[in-house]
Amino acid sequence: MGSTYLLRATAWETYGSASLAKVNALVYATCFADVSSTSDASLAYVKLIQHLAVFKGYKEAFAALKMADEKFLTVSKSRILVLKLQLLHEHALHRGHLKLAQQVCDELGVLASSVTGVDMELKTEAGLRRARTLLAANQFSEAAEVAHSLFCMCYKFNLQVENATTLLLLAEIHKRSGNPVLGLPYALASLSFCQSFNLDLLRASAVLTLAELWLSLGSNHAKRALSLIHGVLPTILGHGGLELRARAYIVEAKCYLSDPNFSISENAEIVLDPLSQASDELQVLEYHELAAEAFYLKAIVYDKLGKLEDREEAATSFKKHTLALENPHDDEDSLINML
Repeated sequence: MGSTYLLRATAWETYGSASLAKVNALVYATCFADVSSTSDASLAYVKLIQHLAVFKGYKEAFAALKMADEKFLTVSKSRILVLKLQLLHEHALHRGHLKLAQQVCDELGVLASSVTGVDMELKTEAGLRRARTLLAANQFSEAAEVAHSLFCMCYKFNLQVENATTLLLLAEIHKRSGNPVLGLPYALASLSFCQSFNLDLLRASAVLTLAELWLSLGSNHAKRALSLIHGVLPTILGHGGLELRARAYIVEAKCYLSDPNFSISENAEIVLDPLSQASDELQVLEYHELAAEAFYLKAIVYDKLGKLEDREEAATSFKKHTLALENPHDDEDSLINML
């Protein structure tokens, strides 16, 4: 009976309901952990720690990971070790530690079997993270090559969720490289996969990326992008984590600011409220790049409102996160020690 809660947690995780996934994993860990196998118990802990990282930040997640590490024997391919590498990679990317992120990717890839068709989940995970690391380093063609190869592999082995995720990553790569027109087909294809398999949260993320692509094409597409965002905002705010919510807030604000008919003096709070929420959540994640963007936009709004003191405060925070991103080695030792 207990295993059904793990199955439900995995299913809700796939569909995109983080709260229901958490509840089912928590029920299992609380009520059935003592009579379950070590493998199942560790899976429940992994799901709960992943939830902590996404919704509460890395400080709490790493504290919980340390407890789980002591509770379960960490063998070479254990879930706890894979989780540790996943969290380290996310944290390294958010802080701008790209060399460390690449090192973690390599260690994750080593855990997967070299046999074709074996450890597909781990191979896909390593490939996605390698592509994201290359993207963060602005190596767009290399990132696209890795993502395209990964999509071919996922398509061959009928990995539908991974197909949608990889297509969305390809859309992101083209958006970041300054080719939003090339990114649109990938975002739409990802959206189609998500709708076919009821991947609600991933669908919301695909729509958000689609809105960003439209906005990148010019201010005349701002209203279209804003309409797309408002269509998925309830899903993102209800089930999305800190990063996804912050992205949605920032893109929403950029849509308003890009609209030539929008008056900042008359509707300042419509822009400032989401930007303040985004900056708070991104500071919890220590996501320097996005946090800098949020503070930059806040500084622009305050400048247009003539609030010079608030503008300088936002500008100072922007500078702090920009410098942290450009000089990641200042706090790298703490992450390296976790390897």
